[in-house]
Amino acid sequence: MANSANAKESKEEIFRKMEETAHRLMEEYEFVDATTPTIARGYTRAHGDYAFRVVPTGEPIPDATFVSAVYSTQPQGCDPAAGTAECILHSSAAKRELLAYPGYPTPLPHAPGGAGAAQACPPYRIVNIPHKGLGMVAARDLAFGEVITNERPLLVAPQYILLDFIRWLRAPSGWENQQVALFETQRFYRMAYERMRGEDKVAYLQLYNAHAHDGSGPLLGVQRTNSFLMFELQGVPYCGVFKDASRMNHSCSPNTIRRIDRTSLSMQMFAARSIKAGEEITSSYCDPLLPSAARQAKLAPYGVRCTCSGCLKPVESDKNRHRINSTKDAVPAIIQWAGSPGLPEGLLLGPSVEVLRLIEAEEQEANEVHERVLYHLALIHDALELMGAPRPEGAGYRGKWMQLTALDRARSFGALAKYKEDREKVRAAVLSRRRA
Repeated sequence: MANSANAKESKEEIFRKMEETAHRLMEEYEFVDATTPTIARGYTRAHGDYAFRVVPTGEPIPDATFVSAVYSTQPQGCDPAAGTAECILHSSAAKRELLAYPGYPTPLPHAPGGAGAAQACPPYRIVNIPHKGLGMVAARDLAFGEVITNERPLLVAPQYILLDFIRWLRAPSGWENQQVALFETQRFYRMAYERMRGEDKVAYLQLYNAHAHDGSGPLLGVQRTNSFLMFELQGVPYCGVFKDASRMNHSCSPNTIRRIDRTSLSMQMFAARSIKAGEEITSSYCDPLLPSAARQAKLAPYGVRCTCSGCLKPVESDKNRHRINSTKDAVPAIIQWAGSPGLPEGLLLGPSVEVLRLIEAEEQEANEVHERVLYHLALIHDALELMGAPRPEGAGYRGKWMQLTALDRARSFGALAKYKEDREKVRAAVLSRRRA
């Protein structure tokens, strides 16, 4: 998500060429367009005749069977200094679900000195990184679990926008079909872009666009290049584009953990492990536990060639990552072991510690498997303590698992409740083991 170092055309020039190409295709294939482009607020509605129009906010929706897009600035009336997001929502029901989320809206969490307050010593800087363009580096040493970014998106939109209102009187080729579809999707984004504050418009178009020459247009191209998956509304996945967080470059061994906070419509990035001052802060654009060749194939459209330790030693790393990825929920096995007097006390501890060491060696602390293995180790140690076995010094698995869980306040309470329930099952199993 770095800036393009070789951009030869201005954003407006790309806009102009995109408009010219799209209008030519629309004329060639007799595309029916009933847009009212001067209205930038409210609902964009699509009828069965494939024409679409805009219904201003406040007017009744004429037909519930229409396909719609709702434009909304969120959150409203809460923490204005922290900024707002322009939202393209696929229906009025999606907007109602967004607004009805428990606790919404609230100020940004974890902000020192109050919501939107600037930190005395910011944890990161945006700098030029050789061969990558702009990226994010640590401005100081960062500890595991420390907040790095705490940010509302510039734009929130569905991962895919349905274009049911498009028709051609003559069937186009696949490429021409794609070009017109990309152009019409770009129009959705332009309506949202025009609603942004001036500084947000500048920040959005300064983000790298890996799709500048495939017909996406500058706004859609930026979204396709820089968006993070956030949440679902009415079963539809939504993504966000961020001013700073979208600057993070890729690594198959990322050093950040991403958490979405629905109540504040924001995303937090936490340090997945200790990060030294000057070290690059990274995220992962694909599943880092895939084989190296599969990861490189997924990164190729972004022009990314990862050189993390795992990609430089793919044979050894792929074997380790396959072992990590094979780790499944072991809670039933732990409970069974805890209640079986014929099984040795150290049966599960060694293999679990081995997987944890592989996770650390492959720098996969940001992966959900890390939290799962720590949870298993916490329960195993609970069982060993109840059995009277000596506790290894410096383990701290339970505490680290709780730290990880606390990073996601939406699910931390439920996770702790589940831990208490599973711990009680382990305790009951150990008591039965003693009686056997």
